[in-house]
Amino acid sequence: MTKLTRRALLASGAGTALALSANPRIVVGQTNEPIRLGVVTPLSGPQEFIGSFVKNGAEVAVELINKAGGVRGRPLALEFRDEKANPAAATTVARELLGMGINLQFGTIASTVALAYGPLMQAENGVNLTCGAGSEKINHENYSPHVFRIGDGTYRMRAQARMMAEKFPDVTSWTGIIPDHEYGRTVWAIYVDGLLEFYPKITGKQPQIVDPIIVPYGSGDYRNFITQAARTPARGIVNATYGGDAATFFQQARPFGLFNNRILMDAANEFIVANALKAQVPKHWTGTHWYYAANSSPVSKTFYEAYVAKTGQKMPMGWAGEAQAAVAAYAAAIAKTGSTETKAIIDALKGLTFDTVTGSRTIRAEDNQAIKDLEMIQIEPDAGSDVGFKVSDYVKIPGAGVIEPATPGKAMVLRKPS
Repeated sequence: MTKLTRRALLASGAGTALALSANPRIVVGQTNEPIRLGVVTPLSGPQEFIGSFVKNGAEVAVELINKAGGVRGRPLALEFRDEKANPAAATTVARELLGMGINLQFGTIASTVALAYGPLMQAENGVNLTCGAGSEKINHENYSPHVFRIGDGTYRMRAQARMMAEKFPDVTSWTGIIPDHEYGRTVWAIYVDGLLEFYPKITGKQPQIVDPIIVPYGSGDYRNFITQAARTPARGIVNATYGGDAATFFQQARPFGLFNNRILMDAANEFIVANALKAQVPKHWTGTHWYYAANSSPVSKTFYEAYVAKTGQKMPMGWAGEAQAAVAAYAAAIAKTGSTETKAIIDALKGLTFDTVTGSRTIRAEDNQAIKDLEMIQIEPDAGSDVGFKVSDYVKIPGAGVIEPATPGKAMVLRKPS
């Protein structure tokens, strides 16, 4: 395992003097020519909102590295492309960047896009770091040595299930509001796996798994599904609707009292629903890639201050932190190997330990999955605040205690209700 701290990374930018190769992918000396990274993320369409955090986070991360002297004395530069959270659009723009000689790319947030990148990057000799895609297939049955999951991914739901067992040991019956797409099915399957492992271990009780309510992706009316959920005996609900769909679902659920006397675990909307509903947001838990207010490390504080100065957003969402982590990983790998050549970067990333806004992360060499701490926040209404809500609780769970075993090329083995 290689440990490359921020201090060592910055120090590596000074005093390196090697001959400049004609190959633009080989970083072998001090020159003013920037090292180009491709950022492929949604910049239009329904997921543009999330893509904006990836874009801004990447820009801030690069600005901070360049201000500190760059990587081996060279600045980083970003090339942005809009993938619209669509696999066809994503592969088109990824090929465009590869044709420009930009083999190091990141920014992917949609599972379907990340899965499409595996064969593409392997065939075209590129590297991709996903910044939020959740499908377990990415580092299991669809594993590609050219794709790295720089964030938590699959095991976040296991961490959330463990936290529910610890905080709510008497809430042993669970159902879900699950969109009928790759991410929704992943959330439910992994959450159930976590419930079935951690409730017996922590509480000594076997959880009751109630069939989830499957909803169409992009549904504008959830009322029929809400009435179905309200009839179930489940005292806990996990929600996998996302973005605007989640805001609609939460708002329509209020008159039905769906969340009265129930615990609500939201998979990953962070502040999206709260910002939309403000003081009408129901009390709930949600996963976050990075909660700025709870991370006081120098890396997090510096990044947060620069992010606020650049965007004016005082409550950035975790996708900005995932973009910072991707930039930090590439910078650390380039500093370590002295090259941007694909094989050298892949070798450098495997087993790499590096500093991010959420603390130290290590990329598991076997399956390219980063191990990081998992963060959850509880949000509840607060009519007296400027934004109409507040974070009333925060939990961090070490990733090493909940991550599943590495099985590259093989499906993840999941616990299922008997």
